[in-house]
Amino acid sequence: MDEIAAEAGITKPILYSHFGDKAGLVRALAGRVADQLNRTVGEALSSSGEPRAVVSSTIEAFCTFIESETELYRFLVQTARLESDAAGPRLLTDIGSQISVTLGGALRRAGADSGAAEPWAFAIVGMTFGGAAWWLQRRTMAKDDLVEYLTRLLWSGLSGAGLDRAASDDPAAEPVPTVQDRPRIAAVHPVAHRSG
Repeated sequence: MDEIAAEAGITKPILYSHFGDKAGLVRALAGRVADQLNRTVGEALSSSGEPRAVVSSTIEAFCTFIESETELYRFLVQTARLESDAAGPRLLTDIGSQISVTLGGALRRAGADSGAAEPWAFAIVGMTFGGAAWWLQRRTMAKDDLVEYLTRLLWSGLSGAGLDRAASDDPAAEPVPTVQDRPRIAAVHPVAHRSG
């Protein structure tokens, strides 16, 4: 706190009067980083263009932000783990909500069921955060490659990644259950069927 006050050119009591304590300062900084990241992702998400290009540019904007502000992003994630009321959970909720609105509108325009928009949106956030966290730690590929891999998975699903063809080439592979398989699944796993 002494160093922060000196850098800001104020006294420590002024710093405490504004933020309350060190935890208050941490929350304020985490909130500021979350707002910056939300704006960055929101701008990319609301851009016009082909839907796949918008998906790719949104993932790219997120990855660019965390690459350029790596320490702040790590601080934000660490704060979210330590503080239940920190900006981390709000960050996930804000980005998930933005994606949910955009995705729901796109599904309705396509004449599709928009009920999946919210769970899909939060799954997208989880996938992107997880993939980006791995990338920040490992750096075994270029950011553009990461963006393309995540976009491909998100846009085409695992079937677009070729996993369905790989499974169909293996005669011993268990088929992936479909909606038509529900009665068979319910007979074998009645508890799983009730909860799903």
